[in-house]
Amino acid sequence: MSLEKPLMFVLSLIIATISIFNSSMVFATPAEDSDITTGITALLMSENDIPSNSISVSTKDRVVTLKGTVDTALQAHKAIEIASSVNGVIDVVDTQLKLKGSQSLIADSLITAKVKGKIRYLYTSEKIVDGYDLHVETTDQVVHIFGRVAREADLDTVVAAAKEVKGVKSVKTNIKV
Repeated sequence: MSLEKPLMFVLSLIIATISIFNSSMVFATPAEDSDITTGITALLMSENDIPSNSISVSTKDRVVTLKGTVDTALQAHKAIEIASSVNGVIDVVDTQLKLKGSQSLIADSLITAKVKGKIRYLYTSEKIVDGYDLHVETTDQVVHIFGRVAREADLDTVVAAAKEVKGVKSVKTNIKV
């Protein structure tokens, strides 16, 4: 008799826990998953530096899978951030999101260093004002600059300076003012 009450209590706790856990599990309808996919796709297409056809999005029970190839790690991080920010998303699977391999890794590293040096020079020579936060990556001589600057004029100055670096084919930006 003395074991019967504690055993019943433990069984009651287990049953209550299972009931609570099962009732809190929410599976999405196909329409909800479709809305999530559509929302993420629209946000990705509005990003200046992520090619609109480079990432496909699928959603199953509010778990988003990103698949495709992007030019830089910053693009991949931004895509994951965007997908994670959409209401209703439980998780983002990025194992099928790949980075494009550079054909000229050493040249790209040198270009990145030179562009960063130019940006530093612009600041120290007071051609751009304090308050900038820029990140630079280069893939196949295409420079990608992300971040923020304090003034619209600073944006134009940074882009012009990056284009002056020898070996740069083009400059893509996602810079907020």
